[in-house]
Parts: sequence; C-alpha cells; structure tokens
Amino acid sequence: MILSSFLVLASCGGKPVDVLTVSDGTVVTGQLQSISSGKAVVSGVTVDIPPEGRVWCKNGSTFAGVISASDGVIVSGTNSAPVDSVYIVVWGNTDIHNETFAVDAAHGWLNTGIEMQEGEMFSLRSTGTVVTETGTATPQGQEKFSSSVSLVPGATSGQLVFRTGEIQQPVAAGSTWVGKSPGSGVLMLAVNVPLEGSEESRGIYAVTVTAGTNGTGSGSVVFYPADR
Repeated sequence: MILSSFLVLASCGGKPVDVLTVSDGTVVTGQLQSISSGKAVVSGVTVDIPPEGRVWCKNGSTFAGVISASDGVIVSGTNSAPVDSVYIVVWGNTDIHNETFAVDAAHGWLNTGIEMQEGEMFSLRSTGTVVTETGTATPQGQEKFSSSVSLVPGATSGQLVFRTGEIQQPVAAGSTWVGKSPGSGVLMLAVNVPLEGSEESRGIYAVTVTAGTNGTGSGSVVFYPADR
C-alpha cells in the first residue's frame, strides 16, 4: 500500500468522481486511469490491490479473475465491460452463490434459503410473463397500475419484488436489480399482485440470484465508478 490510512482527495476538475476504498480505511477519489499488475491508479495515486477481483455490472451480470483496466474498459480474461456500465469492483473474496428460482404469481413470498447480511452484494435478473387482475405483466410490472392493497403497495402490478428478512421493507426489483442488501436475513422473492392470494394471478418468473461479498474483509479493495 502506497498510502496511509486517510482520505485522499484527488483533483477532478469538475469531472465525475471515481472512488477506491481499502479495508484499512484509505479512500481515494478522482479519475480511474488504469488497473494493471496488482496496482490501481486513480488521478495519479497508486494503490496496491489483491491479485483477483469481481466485477458487478449494472445489468446484473458479474465476472471475476485478474482485473485490468485502461481507456475506460475493465477486463478480466475474455470478459470486459465499459467502466460506465460497472456498478462496483471488489477485490478480496470473489466467491458467489448463483441460483435460479421459479417465482409463482399465485404463491406470495418465495423463501430462497439464501442468507444475506446487510451490505452484501447481490443481483437479480428476471424473465417471464404473469397475469394479474390488471392484465399481463413482465418483471418490470405494469407501468399504469398499482394498488394500495397489493403485496407491495409501492410497486406496480406484476413487478418482481424482494425483501431480506421477515420485517425488512420490500424493494421493487423489476427485470434487473443490482446493489447491496438493505438488511440481514433470508432473501425473499415475490410477484407484486394487486390482491395477495387471488385466484386470478398466475404465471411464473424465472429469477436468477447472484450473491457475493461486499469487500469489507481484511485486505479487500473496492472500486466505485462514478456515474458518467
């Protein structure tokens, strides 16, 4: 590590700011210039990084391996992604759990059995079609229809929703969601139907869950690209 454990503010000239954080408390902000040979360079500041990392993309996909980056593209082996399509890069523990579930519109909340800790990374990618009292829907839901008495009143009819734990506030996921777990507990999935338990709701969404760590362990490094 070429830095002491304190906040390093690099001059950004008004451009979007990338953030690199280290488990020892070091934070570097600025513009990512390169990642190569176990080092990341942000606005002229060099940080040592572990050999392998995991890239989480905004479209819910993820890939891992030895990470390099230049000219605005992050690469690992045959996989690559423009920096502006990346949600987060985590170096350290790159293990993930990947599983696909059939979420039935007629059966309410589905217990995935996946235990999440608050702040852990995961993504949801969903496909399929369901029918509710208000018509046909995809995981994005029906834009013009919502109900105060639906399974999740803040989501639209037919939208895929999730929660972590029994008392955690449900979140509208849609066809693609990627981020950090808002709470701790078992990941639950459901189709937001206008009336829970209605016999008119039918159909299944295929939902792929990918869950991993958040880069808070000892020796970990996390890169947060700016919104460009």
